[in-house]
Amino acid sequence: MHKKGKSMQSRREFGKVVAAGVSLAALPLSAAKLDSTVAGVKLGLITGSLNPLPDTPAGKDIIDTVIAGCLEVGAANIELVNLLEPRLVGAVGFSHPPSPMTPEYEKSRTEVRKWRMTTPISRFQEIRKKFDAAGLNLFSYVMTVDLDFTDEEIDTVFKQMQALKVMCFCTNQSRVDIASRLIPFAEKYKIRPAWHPHALVNDANEVASVESMEKLLAMSKWFGINLDIGHFTAGNNDATAFLKKHHQRITHIHVKDRKKNAGPNVALGTGDTPIKECLQLIRDNKWPIYAIIEREYRDAPGTAAQQTKAQMDYLKQILTA
Repeated sequence: MHKKGKSMQSRREFGKVVAAGVSLAALPLSAAKLDSTVAGVKLGLITGSLNPLPDTPAGKDIIDTVIAGCLEVGAANIELVNLLEPRLVGAVGFSHPPSPMTPEYEKSRTEVRKWRMTTPISRFQEIRKKFDAAGLNLFSYVMTVDLDFTDEEIDTVFKQMQALKVMCFCTNQSRVDIASRLIPFAEKYKIRPAWHPHALVNDANEVASVESMEKLLAMSKWFGINLDIGHFTAGNNDATAFLKKHHQRITHIHVKDRKKNAGPNVALGTGDTPIKECLQLIRDNKWPIYAIIEREYRDAPGTAAQQTKAQMDYLKQILTA
């Protein structure tokens, strides 16, 4: 009992330190490890769920703000959205070039590439140390790779992920046409691209249909799936059937609730997404698949962290029922 109380106290003190704007680098690397495993299922969040983030004081690190949000939610297993790069102006689908091309996009794309190629790897090593110090398991990153990446640029982002010590990355908006170029880098760095589906099932180049995802899995043993059960359902696919068939290749699921026929995001438990069935499949079969909250329904009371914590509580109820 004393040991548990000390662990909880450590996290409270950690939160106070972060709120005070003190650098996480000053914290001991032996901080108590947080655990959000429920009934054997490893719960967590993608850090975009915490948006909009509270303001980060001038001169402080936004990563500290993100970590404080993760601790407030009580999420131990973390997929980090890239918050550091310059933003693309006029990109389509987060990271794809517009057509026709615009001068604003071209300028910002040059700035992003320059940032990637010149930012020291030590910055990513520092980020990993911050998550470790907070007792959090940073297991995945988010990176959309498009055809306008040079090979050197792809190699650089894999080096960044290597410094973060992640096992996989969510491919986000990456399309099928870039897949073959990722294979040698996945093999070299032993980091698994976890292909992330959306609902655009009528476009063969989109990662959306069962056929597109099985095509990717057949291309490389290093390819996995980040099964977004909300988007998958919105594309009128069967998430439970895919989970049963390909569970050995699924690194993690994104948990959200959407309606079929490309329907909207809705409150968990009110849409067509088989959240309960998927979570219980993972639990009952003891599959080592992370269940990661992606808070895209935001019409609820409370701050972003409070809403995400409420969603976490909903998942816990399902798993302990």
